[in-house]
Amino acid sequence: MAFTTRKVFQVGDEVEVCSKQDGFHGSYYEGIVIENLGDKYKVKYKNLVEEDDMSTALEELAEVDEVRSVCPKVWPDFFPGERVDAFTNDGWWAGIITRKSGDDWFVYFPSTFEHIAYPKRHIRLHLESRRNGWVSRDGRVFSCEGKPLSCKKRLRIVMGGSSTSVKARLV
Repeated sequence: MAFTTRKVFQVGDEVEVCSKQDGFHGSYYEGIVIENLGDKYKVKYKNLVEEDDMSTALEELAEVDEVRSVCPKVWPDFFPGERVDAFTNDGWWAGIITRKSGDDWFVYFPSTFEHIAYPKRHIRLHLESRRNGWVSRDGRVFSCEGKPLSCKKRLRIVMGGSSTSVKARLV
């Protein structure tokens, strides 16, 4: 998945890496940039470990278009049909809220056809990285801290040959 804007990350920056591997496509894994190689980053993962040494964090190269800033954790009152990310199998996986039962939210994963219950703390609103923040599927815009952003614009409305300037607040 290519992102619309590319930020240059520095050594020590916290990032998420989007996997393109079969069976993992669309999942995001948290890590820290340990080297900037120009067209790639060397990333040390927060929750993934080496196969032959489970006490050592996995380090690997990631293409520039696979790396993004850490997605802000946004926990609105979810509703059925809302696109979310659920933290499972050491990463964030995209799914869809289907229902709530008690304190758990049920998430359906189209990629695996699984339907799993999660507490709210393991789910975040699915957001895409954009130049000025993060955007939800329904167009809500959030800052890097996860706060909703609003825009103020001046609109020009023409009615019957005369025009008026109006302030509009878009949320």
